[in-house]
Amino acid sequence: MRLTIFWRVILAQTTLIALTLAVSFYALSQLQWLTSLSTDILATDTACIEEEKRLLRLFVAQMRSAEKYFLLRDRAFYEHFIQGNRHFETTLERLATLLDTSQERVRLEQIRNLHARYGSGLIAALARPGSWNRDKAEISDGIMGEINALIGFREETIARKTTLVRDRATVAARMVGWLTLGGLSVAVCLTYLHARGVSRPLKKLTQELRRVGWGEFRRSLDLRGPKEVRALAQTFNWMAESLAELDQMKTDFIAHVSHDLRTPLTGIREGTALLLEDTPEPVTPAQREILEIVRSHSERLCHSISAMLDLSKMEAGMMEYLRAPCDLVALIGQSIEMVHLMAQKKRLRLEVTQTSVLPLLAIDAERIQQVLTNLLSNAVKFTPTGGIIGIAATAQEHQESRRTCVEVRVTDTGVGIPAEEVERVFDRFYQSASHRGQNQQGTGLGLAIARHIVEAHGGKIWVESRGGEGTTFVFTLPVESNDAAKAVLVAYRRGGENGA
Repeated sequence: MRLTIFWRVILAQTTLIALTLAVSFYALSQLQWLTSLSTDILATDTACIEEEKRLLRLFVAQMRSAEKYFLLRDRAFYEHFIQGNRHFETTLERLATLLDTSQERVRLEQIRNLHARYGSGLIAALARPGSWNRDKAEISDGIMGEINALIGFREETIARKTTLVRDRATVAARMVGWLTLGGLSVAVCLTYLHARGVSRPLKKLTQELRRVGWGEFRRSLDLRGPKEVRALAQTFNWMAESLAELDQMKTDFIAHVSHDLRTPLTGIREGTALLLEDTPEPVTPAQREILEIVRSHSERLCHSISAMLDLSKMEAGMMEYLRAPCDLVALIGQSIEMVHLMAQKKRLRLEVTQTSVLPLLAIDAERIQQVLTNLLSNAVKFTPTGGIIGIAATAQEHQESRRTCVEVRVTDTGVGIPAEEVERVFDRFYQSASHRGQNQQGTGLGLAIARHIVEAHGGKIWVESRGGEGTTFVFTLPVESNDAAKAVLVAYRRGGENGA
């Protein structure tokens, strides 16, 4: 089951939030532990060392007061000694509240006992000096040794805790870094997969929509992606199928209507021709003028109907092309002759350029001449009086297919085609908005028919133009290989013999 876009976004965002919370909670717990341990070092260990050092200073001061009292028998020194005892006991009590190990409490109790012995020994020393001199060194060394042992123990504890804090902080920093990197990697992967799962089918859908816009209605999509994208693809398939049906209905309608109109139109043309030939009775000048108008419009309507029928056959793939070896230069000359009178009326100069000897082409001469005539007629229509129309044909190697082809360029000095309309000039029934005010007659089918004919011959046709700078229509016709050319020539000769 594929997730919808909504749940994909929710999953990606939830995963990212969960990873962020996990990293944050881990970092917070480690920070709390480090803060607690640092506080313990400051509040307990450092305080213990301070009290132990104060205890050591008090005892050293007491020793000095005791020595002076013992030597001078001055009561003031004894008072200093007694006062030192009170401070010493007070410091011992404070230290006892800070110690958190049994080993330290045992040492503290030994210090208390030795200090009591030191005080009682000083009083007894007044009667027996010899024993005091021997005992005081042992007692004082014991007290100072125990105090220094407590200080050393606390210093080792601080060093151990500091090392633990450093190692724990290093591990925490490394872990947070890896978690952050992993979280970002997972987030990036989820984002990429989500974006890819949405963008790829949408990109394909965009391409298919563009093809539909170009007139290729028979399209079908089978997209893999979120539910919304698959629903969009199904809607697209329904739309394309509906458009294809409508397009087919329109094509069939045009074909049937054109076919039904051709028969009565032919009768009108033939009847008009007979009347103009004074058959069966002579006509007056006024009647002749009317008949000429009827014949002109009949010819125009017949041409339009033929164009619509031809286009319908081409789009349905039913148009037959009779290929035979043909000289393109001769076709160009005939096409020039067909538009010569129209060009002469507008005082246009026709220029023909041939830069190389052109090979014989296996083409349908009638259809290719139709292409040339359409392009030249358009050039004559949209070139202002006194302009120049040029047609050039060259044989060259096509860069993409690596095949030799003949390129024909029809150039005019007309008003040109705006850039936004260049891609649409080959659409059926399309007429440029910039030309509608020029009262130019046409159905908009000539270029569409030309494109079908050129592409049916394996060539390409395109336009090069910018508004106000003239227009150049270019089409190419591939030169068949020797074997293919010989096959076409043999078929052409056989057809001629059978016709004879």
